[in-house]
Amino acid sequence: MQVAVGADQIAAGMSIDFANVDAFLARLAWTLKQGFFEHARIQASGNWVTSIEVWLEPDQFIVRREGREAVAEHKKIVRGVALRTKTLPIDQWHGLLCEALARFANQNARAAWVLKNIGGS
Repeated sequence: MQVAVGADQIAAGMSIDFANVDAFLARLAWTLKQGFFEHARIQASGNWVTSIEVWLEPDQFIVRREGREAVAEHKKIVRGVALRTKTLPIDQWHGLLCEALARFANQNARAAWVLKNIGGS
């Protein structure tokens, strides 16, 4: 039996520090590698994650390092065309990403299992 996964559970499980860009990108990359590798592209330079893209239709999430900061964008995609692109504060972007991951997990048993284990519940 699969139990619904909530965005708040995902966010709590990631326990991300938004003030530390390196830790934020590394933790997010690790989480995505655990169960969403087919929906994410992670670019790194040595041990440093430089950008992450996540596709969970109809959303695309992009975060990239620019100097000591992270710049986050959210795109709504319909039939391969970006209808709207927004640059968002990192905490708001992360909230939208967690909502999209929860929607996906509630339709995919493997993703739900991964997120449940990440959250430690």
